[in-house]
Amino acid sequence: MRAVLRLSIEAAAIALLSSCGLARDYATVIRGNRLHARGRYQEAAAAYLAARKGAFGSILVYDLANVYARLGEFAAAAELYAEARKPGDRILSRDAFYNEGLALYEKGRYEEAYRAFRAALALDPRDAAARRNLEIAYRDWKKSALSPPESASGAARSQGGGDEELRLLRRLETGRLRPGGADSASPRPDDY
Repeated sequence: MRAVLRLSIEAAAIALLSSCGLARDYATVIRGNRLHARGRYQEAAAAYLAARKGAFGSILVYDLANVYARLGEFAAAAELYAEARKPGDRILSRDAFYNEGLALYEKGRYEEAYRAFRAALALDPRDAAARRNLEIAYRDWKKSALSPPESASGAARSQGGGDEELRLLRRLETGRLRPGGADSASPRPDDY
């Protein structure tokens, strides 16, 4: 009888201790989400890196990719977006393709941005934002292929086509899946 009671207590203690680590990781991810929402990207990256990857899997990788993209570390962001897409979550994959397309567009890599938006649309054909950004990336890809390099500079944007590009870049600023609510003091389910 005592052995059964002792085993039960030990099992409960192990479960409690392992859940404390999960709770700590959850709090770390929420902290990272809030820092990201406030534009404090380096601190957000540190918070995401402090959380155990296994606890949140591809969502944590996706959040870290978004931070790297906003910091201008596009090569690291691209690797992480690809890793976030591996598990097969269609929504996360769509959003990873979409945000990667935004980052590529910002770098002026219109053909690759077009392909990323096309992949996002393949996962969700009803995504109006991805469809519109696909059209913008395609237009700019074809325009840059036909123009000499010097005319693809900022001077071309000042001639009236800048509104669409600004709308696309504003979308990058807000992100597809905005991390955590910066306006809420208590954690919400959509913080993570």
